[in-house]
Amino acid sequence: MENVINDTDDEDAPYVDVSMATAYQFVKRHPELKRSSPKNVDFNRLAVSCQSVLQPWYSLLDGLHEKNEYCKELIFNMDESSLRVPTNSKLSVVHPKNENPGFRKEPPKMANSTLVAAVAADGFVLPSVILWPSKSLPDEMKPLLSQALDIWPNGSGWMGCNQFKKYALTTLLQGIIDRRKRMSLENSRCLLLIDSHISRVDPTIWREFQKENIDVVTFIPHSTHIAQPLDRGVFAVLKKELQTKYEPPSSSTSSSKRTALVDVLPQAIHTALSPAVIKKAFATSGVLHNESGPILMKLLETLEYQPSSHSNRFDLYGK
Repeated sequence: MENVINDTDDEDAPYVDVSMATAYQFVKRHPELKRSSPKNVDFNRLAVSCQSVLQPWYSLLDGLHEKNEYCKELIFNMDESSLRVPTNSKLSVVHPKNENPGFRKEPPKMANSTLVAAVAADGFVLPSVILWPSKSLPDEMKPLLSQALDIWPNGSGWMGCNQFKKYALTTLLQGIIDRRKRMSLENSRCLLLIDSHISRVDPTIWREFQKENIDVVTFIPHSTHIAQPLDRGVFAVLKKELQTKYEPPSSSTSSSKRTALVDVLPQAIHTALSPAVIKKAFATSGVLHNESGPILMKLLETLEYQPSSHSNRFDLYGK
């Protein structure tokens, strides 16, 4: 609304600020209009969200589908997601006695842990791993071991090169080989879709996958919110489940936080990794053979941008 009002060629025209109250009242008087909530989008993600960037990648993928005739049972996607949960504390502003700007006081966050997951296009789930930020497994987390979840205490809770190599060559590679064998598809090629995180750079890992006739394709950087099934479906459901079901404990001790997480995490993972969620995620990401059309049609053909002269933002143009 503010952009429309100030869209003028008159360089001497004053810039008009439109308050939220004014905009709200304007929409209220015009029922043919509707409001929508703005979304914060990382600029790098925004820059690749157009047909001119993604069409070549989808074309490459379709070429591999036509050449190798992958079946859904052997099309895999692997990635990881943070398991940070919301806190029950609110932000506060602490003002010094003089009238200088105040300081923001943030509540302490729970240390990060990571869920590592791999799924197939038919809804199958390979064994999942949780990277836990301690050197040993706390007693409160041990009940998760009975939920078919493998927990690796690694000190940081984040995926690093050593952790990825261990996961890729044991859990991931062996899981794909075992599934192909169980389905009597030993001579069929597999497709694995992954992101280009720095932990994936070791070429010795991918030589082992190549030996097993597993084709590995990386997503265009910053495009996983469009093209990666795990991001589009599974992890979105997981985060929603944790946000709605997790209840921050009254005590702020690490032990009580871990107990509260264990109470909701198994069901949240089970819901997110359900066959229905996985199948829908693959269908809506466009990575199956000749299914990228609906995705690309929703995107602009090209995207250009320039800094706005009135605020710290970008004005976007597309066709």
